[in-house]
Amino acid sequence: MDPARTADLLLAAVFLIGAVSADNDCLWYTDTQGNWRSGIDCSFLHSCCGNCSYRYCCLNPMELITEKQQKYCMHMNLSPTTVAGIASAILLFIVIVGILVCCFLCSCCYLYRRRQQLRQPFTGPRELIHSYPMQPVYPPSMPPGSYAAYPTAPAYSAATAPPYT
Repeated sequence: MDPARTADLLLAAVFLIGAVSADNDCLWYTDTQGNWRSGIDCSFLHSCCGNCSYRYCCLNPMELITEKQQKYCMHMNLSPTTVAGIASAILLFIVIVGILVCCFLCSCCYLYRRRQQLRQPFTGPRELIHSYPMQPVYPPSMPPGSYAAYPTAPAYSAATAPPYT
């Protein structure tokens, strides 16, 4: 075999191994105490090893934990504090909804009494409104088209204006 061809094959093999192991870094995880651990960048030819609660970089392919397994651990390995947080949020929601339902259904609660007041019709003093028929536009004795004389006030000049007393 040609030495140049052997060098090319060796270079291709090293590149292929580097490309395959490039995404075998350790992702973030939570340990057995529920503490958050940041991800680890494994060096060339090293892979992420360990389990869901303890990870490290190694060369042993038998201890390898794949990226898919790491992501599965993220979803399935919830820390006790996370579970407690989710449970308390659900419990708080149920308590708030329960209090609101009780306040609208219990006669001793302010919201129930307020709602009943708004439902009752108004019982205060009432004002009767009478309607009167509209007046005709023109007097009935005059036919339409003829208009009555419009009264005008006499014109006063400044010299003949009546004095105000």
